[in-house]
Amino acid sequence: MVDIDLIRKIDFFKGFSEDEKKIFAQRLILEEYDSHQEIFRENQIGDDSMFIIVEGAIKITKKAKKEERVLANLKEGEFFGEMSMLYPAPRSASAITIKPTKVLRFIDTDYNSFKKDYPSIVVKLNEIFIKVLIQRLRDADKKLVKTGYGIGAL
Repeated sequence: MVDIDLIRKIDFFKGFSEDEKKIFAQRLILEEYDSHQEIFRENQIGDDSMFIIVEGAIKITKKAKKEERVLANLKEGEFFGEMSMLYPAPRSASAITIKPTKVLRFIDTDYNSFKKDYPSIVVKLNEIFIKVLIQRLRDADKKLVKTGYGIGAL
């Protein structure tokens, strides 16, 4: 169980009611990682958790032609790993700490049980996921347009 005061401080949870925050407090797991520690790796199967950064920073990387490319640098308050919650599949990228980091882990079995037990929470979670995924897609497209690719380059 995570301290409810920690959840109250994180922007990710600002749209949730006090009762909903208490439900999260019972389900989330606080984890700590050292610098340069892998949280999950590209193509990893079986870990369908998402993570919310409490302290520290994460880089999201992907291998391309034998070299590691940084897709994003994420900081306190941001989340990652949500794609595996929405659609279980091998991890599309790796998540590695940049410095000592604390995260809240939300596992897929809890997300799936929320669909039945707390559908209002799932609606709010999905709204957050969609908003951020759309923004990330737009950012990726802007990068592609700069190189002559992407939707905007058509």
